[in-house]
Amino acid sequence: MSNWGKGVINNIGWGQGADNDIGWGSIYDKSNAGETLLSGGGFEGILNQFPNASLGLSLELLDKDYSGFCIKVRRSSDNAELDIGFVDGVLDIATLLTFAGTGDAFVTIIYDQVGSNNMTQTTANLQGQIVSNGSVILKGGKPCIIRSANNDGGYISTYAPNDGATVKGVFYVGQNSTPKSCLFGSDNDIGFSFISEDGNNGPVDRDVSSNTTKINGSTITISDRNDVYDETSSQFLSYRELNFNFSDNVLGLGYRKLSTGGNGMFTFQELVIFENTDDVVAKENNINSRYNIY
Repeated sequence: MSNWGKGVINNIGWGQGADNDIGWGSIYDKSNAGETLLSGGGFEGILNQFPNASLGLSLELLDKDYSGFCIKVRRSSDNAELDIGFVDGVLDIATLLTFAGTGDAFVTIIYDQVGSNNMTQTTANLQGQIVSNGSVILKGGKPCIIRSANNDGGYISTYAPNDGATVKGVFYVGQNSTPKSCLFGSDNDIGFSFISEDGNNGPVDRDVSSNTTKINGSTITISDRNDVYDETSSQFLSYRELNFNFSDNVLGLGYRKLSTGGNGMFTFQELVIFENTDDVVAKENNINSRYNIY
Protein backbone atom coordinates (compact mmCIF):
# COMPACT_ATOMS: atom_id res chain seq x y z
CA MET A 1 0.00 0.00 0.00
CA SER A 2 2.01 2.93 1.24
CA ASN A 3 5.59 3.55 2.20
CA TRP A 4 6.29 4.45 5.82
CA GLY A 5 9.39 6.57 5.75
CA LYS A 6 12.80 5.23 5.03
CA GLY A 7 12.51 2.13 2.84
CA VAL A 8 13.94 -1.28 3.60
CA ILE A 9 17.69 -1.74 3.66
CA ASN A 10 19.28 -5.08 4.57
CA ASN A 11 15.92 -6.48 5.60
CA ILE A 12 15.40 -3.68 8.13
CA GLY A 13 12.24 -1.65 7.89
CA TRP A 14 8.53 -1.45 8.67
CA GLY A 15 6.98 1.45 10.44
CA GLN A 16 9.77 3.63 9.16
CA GLY A 17 10.65 1.49 6.24
CA ALA A 18 8.70 -1.24 4.48
CA ASP A 19 5.74 -1.56 2.18
CA ASN A 20 2.99 -3.22 4.20
CA ASP A 21 0.33 -5.36 2.60
CA ILE A 22 -2.03 -4.20 5.31
CA GLY A 23 -2.29 -0.74 6.82
CA TRP A 24 -3.15 0.17 10.40
CA GLY A 25 -6.13 1.49 12.31
CA SER A 26 -9.13 -0.67 11.41
CA ILE A 27 -10.32 -4.24 10.95
CA TYR A 28 -9.24 -6.09 7.81
CA ASP A 29 -10.01 -9.44 6.27
CA LYS A 30 -6.47 -10.51 7.13
CA SER A 31 -4.10 -9.11 9.70
CA ASN A 32 -0.36 -8.81 9.17
CA ALA A 33 -0.17 -12.12 11.05
CA GLY A 34 -2.26 -13.83 8.39
CA GLU A 35 -5.04 -14.49 10.90
CA THR A 36 -8.67 -13.72 10.12
CA LEU A 37 -9.95 -10.56 11.77
CA LEU A 38 -13.72 -10.46 11.96
CA SER A 39 -15.90 -7.39 11.63
CA GLY A 40 -16.36 -7.19 15.39
CA GLY A 41 -12.65 -7.42 16.07
CA GLY A 42 -12.73 -11.20 16.50
CA PHE A 43 -9.49 -13.16 16.33
CA GLU A 44 -8.53 -16.84 16.44
CA GLY A 45 -4.95 -17.71 17.30
CA ILE A 46 -3.19 -21.04 17.09
CA LEU A 47 -3.68 -21.62 20.82
CA ASN A 48 -7.44 -21.15 20.46
CA GLN A 49 -7.48 -23.90 17.85
CA PHE A 50 -4.91 -26.09 19.61
CA PRO A 51 -4.99 -25.42 23.36
CA ASN A 52 -2.89 -26.90 26.16
CA ALA A 53 0.48 -25.63 25.03
CA SER A 54 3.08 -25.48 27.78
CA LEU A 55 4.99 -22.48 26.40
CA GLY A 56 4.08 -19.83 23.85
CA LEU A 57 6.49 -17.09 22.79
CA SER A 58 5.88 -15.08 19.66
CA LEU A 59 5.96 -11.65 18.05
CA GLU A 60 2.37 -12.40 17.03
CA LEU A 61 -0.68 -12.97 19.20
CA LEU A 62 -1.20 -16.69 19.81
CA ASP A 63 -4.38 -16.61 21.90
CA LYS A 64 -7.34 -14.24 21.53
CA ASP A 65 -7.84 -14.33 25.31
CA TYR A 66 -4.27 -13.29 26.09
CA SER A 67 -4.26 -9.70 27.34
CA GLY A 68 -0.60 -9.36 28.33
CA PHE A 69 2.39 -7.91 26.54
CA CYS A 70 4.51 -9.36 23.75
CA ILE A 71 7.99 -8.14 24.69
CA LYS A 72 9.79 -5.67 26.93
CA VAL A 73 12.38 -3.57 25.12
CA ARG A 74 15.30 -1.35 26.10
CA ARG A 75 16.19 1.61 23.91
CA SER A 76 19.77 2.59 23.21
CA SER A 77 19.40 6.32 23.76
CA ASP A 78 18.93 6.20 27.55
CA ASN A 79 18.42 2.49 28.44
CA ALA A 80 14.79 3.13 29.37
CA GLU A 81 12.51 0.09 29.09
CA LEU A 82 8.90 -0.33 27.92
CA ASP A 83 6.43 -3.19 27.56
CA ILE A 84 5.09 -3.55 24.01
CA GLY A 85 1.79 -5.28 23.30
CA PHE A 86 -0.24 -6.24 20.24
CA VAL A 87 -2.44 -4.43 17.74
CA ASP A 88 -4.75 -6.47 15.49
CA GLY A 89 -2.94 -9.67 16.39
CA VAL A 90 0.60 -8.46 15.67
CA LEU A 91 3.34 -6.65 17.52
CA ASP A 92 2.51 -2.98 18.18
CA ILE A 93 5.05 -1.56 15.76
CA ALA A 94 3.90 2.05 16.11
CA THR A 95 4.47 2.13 19.87
CA LEU A 96 7.78 0.30 19.52
CA LEU A 97 9.14 2.77 16.98
CA THR A 98 7.88 5.83 18.85
CA PHE A 99 9.72 4.56 21.92
CA ALA A 100 12.93 3.64 20.07
CA GLY A 101 13.11 6.89 18.11
CA THR A 102 15.99 6.96 15.65
CA GLY A 103 18.11 4.59 17.75
CA ASP A 104 18.17 0.87 18.47
CA ALA A 105 15.98 -1.31 20.67
CA PHE A 106 16.88 -4.54 22.42
CA VAL A 107 14.59 -7.18 23.95
CA THR A 108 14.89 -7.78 27.69
CA ILE A 109 11.84 -10.07 28.05
CA ILE A 110 9.89 -12.25 25.61
CA TYR A 111 6.59 -12.83 27.39
CA ASP A 112 5.04 -16.29 27.66
CA GLN A 113 1.49 -16.11 26.29
CA VAL A 114 0.57 -19.40 28.00
CA GLY A 115 1.72 -18.86 31.57
CA SER A 116 4.52 -17.04 33.35
CA ASN A 117 7.60 -18.79 31.95
CA ASN A 118 8.98 -15.69 30.26
CA MET A 119 12.35 -15.65 28.47
CA THR A 120 14.51 -13.02 30.18
CA GLN A 121 17.92 -11.45 29.64
CA THR A 122 19.03 -8.72 32.05
CA THR A 123 22.58 -8.26 30.71
CA ALA A 124 22.51 -5.55 28.05
CA ASN A 125 25.18 -6.91 25.70
CA LEU A 126 23.50 -10.34 25.67
CA GLN A 127 20.07 -9.05 24.63
CA GLY A 128 18.75 -9.66 21.12
CA GLN A 129 17.97 -6.68 18.89
CA ILE A 130 14.63 -5.81 17.27
CA VAL A 131 15.10 -2.19 16.09
CA SER A 132 18.10 -0.77 14.24
CA ASN A 133 18.47 2.95 13.56
CA GLY A 134 14.76 3.56 14.00
CA SER A 135 13.54 0.67 11.84
CA VAL A 136 12.22 -2.74 12.82
CA ILE A 137 14.41 -5.69 11.79
CA LEU A 138 12.55 -8.14 9.54
CA LYS A 139 12.75 -11.74 8.37
CA GLY A 140 10.29 -12.79 5.70
CA GLY A 141 8.60 -9.40 5.98
CA LYS A 142 7.83 -9.85 9.70
CA PRO A 143 9.53 -8.50 12.84
CA CYS A 144 12.24 -10.66 14.38
CA ILE A 145 14.79 -10.63 17.17
CA ILE A 146 18.36 -11.14 16.03
CA ARG A 147 21.20 -12.38 18.21
CA SER A 148 23.13 -9.95 20.37
CA ALA A 149 26.40 -8.38 19.27
CA ASN A 150 28.00 -10.63 21.88
CA ASN A 151 27.81 -14.14 20.45
CA ASP A 152 27.19 -15.62 23.90
CA GLY A 153 23.76 -13.98 24.15
CA GLY A 154 20.38 -15.59 24.69
CA TYR A 155 17.48 -15.89 27.13
CA ILE A 156 16.60 -18.00 30.18
CA SER A 157 13.08 -19.15 31.11
CA THR A 158 11.60 -20.74 34.21
CA TYR A 159 10.01 -23.39 31.99
CA ALA A 160 11.17 -26.75 33.34
CA PRO A 161 11.72 -29.05 30.36
CA ASN A 162 11.93 -32.25 32.41
CA ASP A 163 8.49 -31.80 33.93
CA GLY A 164 5.30 -33.30 32.47
CA ALA A 165 5.29 -35.59 29.45
CA THR A 166 8.55 -37.02 28.19
CA VAL A 167 8.00 -35.93 24.58
CA LYS A 168 7.75 -32.24 23.72
CA GLY A 169 6.24 -31.03 20.46
CA VAL A 170 8.43 -28.02 19.72
CA PHE A 171 7.74 -25.53 16.92
CA TYR A 172 10.33 -22.81 16.21
CA VAL A 173 10.41 -20.08 13.56
CA GLY A 174 13.72 -18.35 12.90
CA GLN A 175 16.92 -18.30 10.90
CA ASN A 176 20.60 -19.02 11.49
CA SER A 177 22.21 -15.63 10.95
CA THR A 178 25.78 -16.69 11.75
CA PRO A 179 27.75 -19.97 11.70
CA LYS A 180 27.33 -20.68 15.44
CA SER A 181 23.83 -20.85 16.91
CA CYS A 182 22.17 -22.89 19.64
CA LEU A 183 18.44 -23.47 19.69
CA PHE A 184 18.10 -24.54 23.33
CA GLY A 185 20.44 -24.80 26.26
CA SER A 186 20.41 -24.85 30.04
CA ASP A 187 21.36 -22.52 32.89
CA ASN A 188 23.78 -24.53 35.05
CA ASP A 189 24.27 -27.54 32.79
CA ILE A 190 26.22 -27.87 29.54
CA GLY A 191 23.29 -29.55 27.80
CA PHE A 192 22.10 -28.22 24.47
CA SER A 193 19.85 -28.99 21.54
CA PHE A 194 20.36 -28.27 17.85
CA ILE A 195 23.69 -26.46 17.63
CA SER A 196 24.46 -25.07 14.18
CA GLU A 197 28.10 -24.50 13.34
CA ASP A 198 29.49 -24.53 9.81
CA GLY A 199 32.65 -26.61 9.63
CA ASN A 200 31.98 -28.58 12.82
CA ASN A 201 30.85 -32.20 12.66
CA GLY A 202 30.16 -32.47 16.38
CA PRO A 203 26.92 -33.70 17.99
CA VAL A 204 23.63 -31.96 17.34
CA ASP A 205 22.06 -32.70 20.75
CA ARG A 206 23.47 -33.19 24.23
CA ASP A 207 21.25 -34.17 27.17
CA VAL A 208 18.34 -34.11 24.71
CA SER A 209 16.87 -37.04 22.81
CA SER A 210 14.92 -36.48 19.60
CA ASN A 211 12.32 -38.77 18.07
CA THR A 212 11.46 -36.66 15.03
CA THR A 213 12.85 -33.57 13.33
CA LYS A 214 11.07 -31.71 10.55
CA ILE A 215 12.21 -28.53 8.85
CA ASN A 216 9.92 -26.65 6.47
CA GLY A 217 7.45 -29.49 6.36
CA SER A 218 9.90 -32.29 5.54
CA THR A 219 11.13 -34.96 7.93
CA ILE A 220 14.91 -35.01 7.96
CA THR A 221 17.76 -36.80 9.67
CA ILE A 222 20.43 -34.49 11.01
CA SER A 223 23.71 -36.19 11.84
CA ASP A 224 25.96 -33.24 12.64
CA ARG A 225 26.14 -29.47 13.02
CA ASN A 226 26.92 -28.93 9.36
CA ASP A 227 23.54 -30.45 8.52
CA VAL A 228 21.84 -28.05 10.91
CA TYR A 229 23.71 -25.09 9.45
CA ASP A 230 22.72 -26.00 5.91
CA GLU A 231 19.05 -26.48 6.82
CA THR A 232 18.70 -23.28 8.84
CA SER A 233 20.69 -20.79 6.76
CA SER A 234 17.36 -19.41 5.49
CA GLN A 235 14.18 -18.65 7.43
CA PHE A 236 12.83 -21.95 8.71
CA LEU A 237 9.99 -23.58 10.59
CA SER A 238 11.29 -26.45 12.70
CA TYR A 239 9.27 -29.14 14.46
CA ARG A 240 10.98 -31.49 16.91
CA GLU A 241 9.83 -34.17 19.31
CA LEU A 242 12.26 -33.72 22.19
CA ASN A 243 12.90 -35.23 25.57
CA PHE A 244 14.92 -32.69 27.55
CA ASN A 245 17.27 -34.06 30.20
CA PHE A 246 18.89 -30.87 31.48
CA SER A 247 19.90 -31.47 35.10
CA ASP A 248 18.78 -28.03 36.25
CA ASN A 249 15.29 -28.15 34.65
CA VAL A 250 15.79 -24.71 33.13
CA LEU A 251 15.30 -23.92 29.43
CA GLY A 252 17.56 -21.41 27.70
CA LEU A 253 16.74 -19.93 24.32
CA GLY A 254 19.89 -19.50 22.28
CA TYR A 255 22.59 -20.64 24.63
CA ARG A 256 23.83 -22.91 27.38
CA LYS A 257 24.64 -20.35 30.03
CA LEU A 258 27.30 -22.38 31.88
CA SER A 259 29.42 -22.96 28.78
CA THR A 260 28.25 -20.74 25.94
CA GLY A 261 31.15 -21.29 23.56
CA GLY A 262 30.00 -18.42 21.37
CA ASN A 263 26.80 -20.25 20.43
CA GLY A 264 24.26 -17.44 20.46
CA MET A 265 20.60 -17.59 19.57
CA PHE A 266 19.02 -18.26 16.22
CA THR A 267 16.98 -15.37 14.87
CA PHE A 268 13.69 -15.55 16.78
CA GLN A 269 10.10 -15.08 15.65
CA GLU A 270 8.09 -17.80 17.40
CA LEU A 271 8.46 -20.73 19.79
CA VAL A 272 5.50 -22.88 20.83
CA ILE A 273 5.92 -26.05 22.90
CA PHE A 274 3.24 -28.67 23.45
CA GLU A 275 3.87 -31.54 25.84
CA ASN A 276 2.20 -33.84 23.34
CA THR A 277 2.48 -34.69 19.66
CA ASP A 278 -1.21 -34.28 18.75
CA ASP A 279 -2.27 -32.62 15.48
CA VAL A 280 1.34 -31.99 14.46
CA VAL A 281 0.64 -31.36 10.78
CA ALA A 282 -2.33 -29.10 11.47
CA LYS A 283 -0.30 -27.03 13.94
CA GLU A 284 2.58 -26.82 11.50
CA ASN A 285 0.26 -25.71 8.70
CA ASN A 286 -1.25 -23.04 10.94
CA ILE A 287 2.19 -21.57 11.65
CA ASN A 288 3.32 -21.73 8.04
CA SER A 289 0.12 -20.05 6.84
CA ARG A 290 1.13 -17.03 8.90
CA TYR A 291 4.81 -16.94 7.94
CA ASN A 292 4.66 -18.36 4.38
CA ILE A 293 8.06 -20.01 4.73
CA TYR A 294 7.48 -22.95 2.36
